[in-house]
Amino acid sequence: MAFDLQEQEQIDALKAFWQRWGTTVTAVIVAALLGVTGVQGWRWYQQRQAESAAALYSQMEALAAKGDTAKLVAAAEPIKQDYPRTAYASRAALAAARAAYETGDAKTARAQLGWVVEHASEDSLKAVARLRLATLAIDAKQYDEALALLTTEHDPAFAGLFLDAKGDALSAKGDSAAARSAYRDALAKTPADAANRPYLQIKLDALGGES
Repeated sequence: MAFDLQEQEQIDALKAFWQRWGTTVTAVIVAALLGVTGVQGWRWYQQRQAESAAALYSQMEALAAKGDTAKLVAAAEPIKQDYPRTAYASRAALAAARAAYETGDAKTARAQLGWVVEHASEDSLKAVARLRLATLAIDAKQYDEALALLTTEHDPAFAGLFLDAKGDALSAKGDSAAARSAYRDALAKTPADAANRPYLQIKLDALGGES
């Protein structure tokens, strides 16, 4: 087939471009295709991880229903070890911490809660773990440790609860003035219909404070 001069120039220009940039263009296309495949593969992997973790977590729930604390605590370990990035891992650790605490094993409870603080991807779960760690520290009369936990950056939704616990630590430490201030701040951050608000007011009143 014969081409006119303009068409031939376009063909020659295309050939020249491809000779110079063909390898690069091909590499870019291949990289893009691999990128799409990689994203899809990663999503599939995450879904499979979540499904496997969910199955193990459901077993933990069954153990909790039976009251089998020892097995429940042990069941959290494979979820944490094999599926640490899933939402179920942190929830498993929180459940194990609660079970351990209820049987008087504060050491195991602390270890589980510490794992959540270090590994949880959700700020709300980290906040829950820090609050429970602070409560354990107060129970152990480790008030400075509790205060350190309660003054770390946390999910704003937990501000009232953190201040409430801070008041508890300060009150137990004997610093009534600072405890009153913490309870007042906690009341300011706590919704009017919150279940713990009346107890906050009682604690503040007991220290001679005002709402």
